[in-house]
Amino acid sequence: MLAITHKDTRLVLHHVDADTLAGIELAGIILAGAELRGADLRGADLRGANCQAADLCLSDLSDANLSDANLIAADLTLSTPTGCQFRRARLGDARLQAVGADRADFGGADLTRVTLKNSKLRGTSFANANLRRADLTHADLTGADFTGADLTDANLGFAILTGARLPYATLAGAVLTGATLREADLSHAELSQAIFNDADLTGADWTGALCSKTVIAQCRGLETVRGLDAVTHLSLSSVDAATLRACGGLLPSRFLDGVGAIADRAPA
Repeated sequence: MLAITHKDTRLVLHHVDADTLAGIELAGIILAGAELRGADLRGADLRGANCQAADLCLSDLSDANLSDANLIAADLTLSTPTGCQFRRARLGDARLQAVGADRADFGGADLTRVTLKNSKLRGTSFANANLRRADLTHADLTGADFTGADLTDANLGFAILTGARLPYATLAGAVLTGATLREADLSHAELSQAIFNDADLTGADWTGALCSKTVIAQCRGLETVRGLDAVTHLSLSSVDAATLRACGGLLPSRFLDGVGAIADRAPA
């Protein structure tokens, strides 16, 4: 028999009639503040569980189901949630610097101000998730799905977003300094006041994207971005001379007019 205790008070929160938590059925259980550091929760059913402020650091959550769970302010640092279901879960202010979260599903989850920096999140789904002010710096988001996600004021500095899907995502005020967006789909995305500084935009798709006071500075591959002539401009944006020079006069005039840059005035 195992006892799950509170991380601070050491009071027993729940007894488990098993030798391991792997594959255990704990749906809807209250485990607020639980001490689950390093726990083996592979394949566990924690749907709707209250794990607020729980210590899940170094835990193995591979293929576990935490859909609709309360993980607000939980510590999942260095956890392994590969293939884990977090659909509609509440993770506001949680620390989730995961070492292996490939194929995890955060669809519709609340990830407000969550820390995901340095995480490996290849192929992870964040469709329709709330990631406002989330920290995704240096995260590997290759092939991740952010369709319809809210990334307002999120920090995606130096994140790898190669082949990521961000159609209809909101990136208003998002910081993408040093980000890799090769072949990323940003069609119909909200890019108002977003900052693309030293970003790699090679082969990205901006068809129908909305720009307003968007900053594009020292970026690579802007001339290869698809759909630039179909970008909607609500107000002028900023494209620096170095980026314009690197594009070699290949940017469509409609895009240049929209951002307020005049092609024949670009530095030679």
